[in-house]
Parts: sequence; C-alpha cells; structure tokens
Amino acid sequence: MPDLPAGSQLAQADRLLHQHWGCGLAALGAVLATATDWPTGPDGTAAVTTEDLVAETAAWSALPADHIRAAVARLRLHPGNAAGTGPHAYTEVERRSRPLAHPLIAADETLLILPWLAFAAREAYAAYLDDGRLPHPELPAPVTQALLRHRQQLDKHLEREISEAVLAAGLPHRFRLLEKTAANLGVPDLVGEIDLLVADPATGRLWVIEAKNPTGAVAPHALIQHIQKFTTRYRDKLWAKAATIAAHPHQAAALCGVTGEFDWRVLPLMVTRTIEPAAFLADPHVPYITADRLIAVLADPGWIPVPEPAY
Repeated sequence: MPDLPAGSQLAQADRLLHQHWGCGLAALGAVLATATDWPTGPDGTAAVTTEDLVAETAAWSALPADHIRAAVARLRLHPGNAAGTGPHAYTEVERRSRPLAHPLIAADETLLILPWLAFAAREAYAAYLDDGRLPHPELPAPVTQALLRHRQQLDKHLEREISEAVLAAGLPHRFRLLEKTAANLGVPDLVGEIDLLVADPATGRLWVIEAKNPTGAVAPHALIQHIQKFTTRYRDKLWAKAATIAAHPHQAAALCGVTGEFDWRVLPLMVTRTIEPAAFLADPHVPYITADRLIAVLADPGWIPVPEPAY
C-alpha cells in the first residue's frame, strides 16, 4: 500500500476508513500480503479460519487484531455480497462485488485462500489507489469524497511535473494558455486552453502539449470507452489546437517570448501521468509520453514523431 503523507487527502481517506470500516489501508494490505504467502496444498488452495489469518497477519505486521479482523471481513466474498445489492448492466463489472476485490472466499466456517488471487487483488488495490480509487462498490460517501480530492491532488501534481520539466529543459514556454489571452495576442480561434506551449528555436519545434490524467479502466467495456475518449474527443481537441498554432506560428512563439523568423514545425504531444493504453493502438495519430519522460523528449533535438501527426 502507498505511503500516506501527513495532511494528504489519501491520509484523510485512511482515517475515514478507520471510522467507517474499523480498519485502514495498512490492514487491508497486510491481510492481502499474508494471504499471498500462505502455504497451500497440491491444488494451490488452503482453507483457514478467520482467527488463523488474523493471528498470522498480526504476528508480522504488529497491527491491532481488531483492525485486521475488520479488514478480513471487507475482503471476504460470501453469499451476502456476491449476489450484489441491485441490478447492474452486464458491462458494469466494476460496480459488482467480485473475487478481485474480495479474494477471501467464504466456505462454511472457513476461508478459502488462493494465493495467486490474493496477489492479483493486492496489485489491483495498489493500482486503484494510485488512481485515487478503491475497488469497492460500497465505499462510504466521505471516503469516496476524500479519494476524489486525492485525484485532484494528482491532477495538480501532473501540472507541476510538466511545468518543472520544461523549466529544467530551459526552453521558452507558456503554461496554461487561455483562449482569450491567445486571441488578444494574435492567435485567434483557439479551441480550448493549451496546457503547455513550448518553443524550441534551436530545432524549430513548437510543441502543443496536452496533459491528461483520466480515471483508469479495468473492465473491457470501460476500457473501450476510455480509449475512445482519447481517439476522438481528446485527440481531436489537440489536433484543433495544433492546427490553430500552425496557422499562427510566429505569434504563438512570441507568446513564449521567442521573436524572429523561424521555420516552425508544430508538434502536438499527449502527456499522461501513467502509461496510457490508447498509446498502443496501431495508429494513435498523436504521440504519447508519460510526464517523467518529458524532459528527455524536450532535450532531444532529434525527437520527431514518425510519422509526424497530421491534423
């Protein structure tokens, strides 16, 4: 489970989990870690009692037994939660109780442990938390709100990261170029705000950078919808912004503080906080990088997408 910096919204979500569930993220992670390493028989499974699992987890984690017991209860899949609380469309996988979120299978008076499932669940919980979520459809509303605020902090962190990257690269730039500002300074008809405009006079590259941190998707239907957002709405908006900059390259460069006659090549670039599935389409149409690669791309004078984007 991730670190919980003091004062962060993630730490606040953890405190709220303690209030509403009787356990926090540490106890959930400790139970999953214990189940992952549990010895099994030849069939790869083990049947244990709740108290055995609690005792084993407490022995190495030093967490209170009541916290661990509450975490076990939240990780159990049993007839009461497996049936769900109401009808859902077949595509709404992430709204259901499922083994990936509840990997401890109730079997009469014991729990069926499948270490490979516990490991997959541990990875899923970590991935969800990195995305500012938890894979539980029944999260208390205050916890959901705290995680939403945590996501907003992640968005701000992405903005800081790209801003620091262009400063480290030492290139003239304009951060958060608004439509009205652009129009007043000679770049009319801009469709939406440009997150980062970077002028590189040494190479003649004029970068139009869009920063995105969308909620991740797990279920196949949700993943398709997620990718479609990039291949239509996000990409088309980036193309439109790049086309506007290409129509007024010298004025756009002046917005970054670069004047003079340069043969500008306008390059759209999608920057995301984490690896984006849409980047792996056969033809994504625009280049994608993660924010931690932005400095390297800006600093490489030969970095040009092949083929170059057409907009």
